[in-house]
Amino acid sequence: MKFTSQKKQLTLDLFRSSLQDLDKSNRWVMLGDLLPWAEIEKRYNSKLKNGVKGAGNKPARLIIGAMIVKHKLSLSDEETIQMIQENPYMQYMCGLSEFTDEPVFDPSLFVTIRKRISEQELNEMTVSLLQEQQRLKEERKHQEEQSDDNSHNPPASALVESGSAEFTDSRGRKHSGVLKIDATCADAEVRYPVDVDLVNDGCRIIEEYTAGVCKLLGVRKPRTPYQSVRGIYLELVKRKKKGGKFLKDTLRMMLAYLDKATRMLFDILVSDPRSNEFFTPAKKQILGAVCTMLQQQKEMLANGTHQCANRIVSIFQPHVRPIVRGKAKARTEFGAKIGVSVVEGYTFIDHHSWDAYNESSDLSLQIQLFKERFGCLPATVLADKIYMNRPNRNILEDLEVRTYCKPLGRPPKEPPPPEVKARMAKAVGERNEVECSFGTGKRVYRANNIRAKLPDTARCWTGMCYFVKNVMKFLRELCHVLIEIWHFLKLLASPVGFIRNPLVTANY
Repeated sequence: MKFTSQKKQLTLDLFRSSLQDLDKSNRWVMLGDLLPWAEIEKRYNSKLKNGVKGAGNKPARLIIGAMIVKHKLSLSDEETIQMIQENPYMQYMCGLSEFTDEPVFDPSLFVTIRKRISEQELNEMTVSLLQEQQRLKEERKHQEEQSDDNSHNPPASALVESGSAEFTDSRGRKHSGVLKIDATCADAEVRYPVDVDLVNDGCRIIEEYTAGVCKLLGVRKPRTPYQSVRGIYLELVKRKKKGGKFLKDTLRMMLAYLDKATRMLFDILVSDPRSNEFFTPAKKQILGAVCTMLQQQKEMLANGTHQCANRIVSIFQPHVRPIVRGKAKARTEFGAKIGVSVVEGYTFIDHHSWDAYNESSDLSLQIQLFKERFGCLPATVLADKIYMNRPNRNILEDLEVRTYCKPLGRPPKEPPPPEVKARMAKAVGERNEVECSFGTGKRVYRANNIRAKLPDTARCWTGMCYFVKNVMKFLRELCHVLIEIWHFLKLLASPVGFIRNPLVTANY
């Protein structure tokens, strides 16, 4: 059995023997050859303790490669392993030397991996990508300088965005690069929180736990009016128009049953210590969330409000909080709020919080992280107007970091010169790269549909969405640089020198 590629005919036995003869222009093969795996392995292994205890771990290239496949193609854990099992190109990227039709590892390992990796390690891996890209640009620049005539090729400095020129301030501090910052919400995959639905989930969970404990103890389950309360809930759900009085009466009846059923369950738990064997740590967490939700719903019903502190919107993900953003699509989002910085198109998650906060407090943190990553202060900071309050302006003035924003207070009597207006308008356009990063992360890499249930795994899931986005940007930039180097060397080798060929230019 054979299949035909664009260049030659290959047998399936080739995949059994070696993966070195695969097409080098394939995107997965290019990632396997060009990513800085040594640095990535160093960052990944820093979280392991194999030198002290435990068996050897899977190679970092295999783990990170599988995560890249998962988030690039938006696959589940099981589908990711199956895809790698069927695709020799993906196996090459993951570091395998020979094709195998066996699973590379069990899909359940993804949960352990997500518990192990944080956004800090992912940010460090992104820094290694950026450094590798800059190294290749320096090589290209060095090759241009060695040529006798490079007038037809733009210098590498022309590729750097405006406002990033290096300078030294009055205190001798080095400034370089442009820092673009903003905040967004990484939506968790939860059902829209309706009070009646939450109480119904609590009633169903208490009923299941009561039946499980009674079965474990070998006693008869006490009689509960769960079926009647369930019928009332279904009657409410089936109604096309739900009146406010009927909705409130249904909620009150369901809360009364949930309160009674919870007390009955705790009476059984207190009467026989053997009942604790039924509860795993996950079940204990869910039971605690049900009790907290019950108290919150009773307080809100008594006060006639729909707001409370640390409100639970999902029993199975009690760490998720409502984030009021005021966007056109939805006024409130449910998930984690993240503070993001963009440097040369690469996205870094600097702050991850399950509670709502004012993103203006992230400015000093993001400047400090920029200095730790790149060894200097940013030359320019581009941010939304919510960041440009008086304390943050004082910080930027003390650090001598440039920014282009509207001044506070009343408008001046004399309007600013046209050059200043043009530069402010240009800064607004350059800052939109952050919004583009959010759009790409959410629409392409599903950063608005975080399906991990635990807080730690959800943090890693969010970070991996933007890390894979950075990996694909690295691949695009690297391909662009390599094509330019190849084109440059081809022109050097041609007998006519640097005379442009319209056919070559058109093909390029």
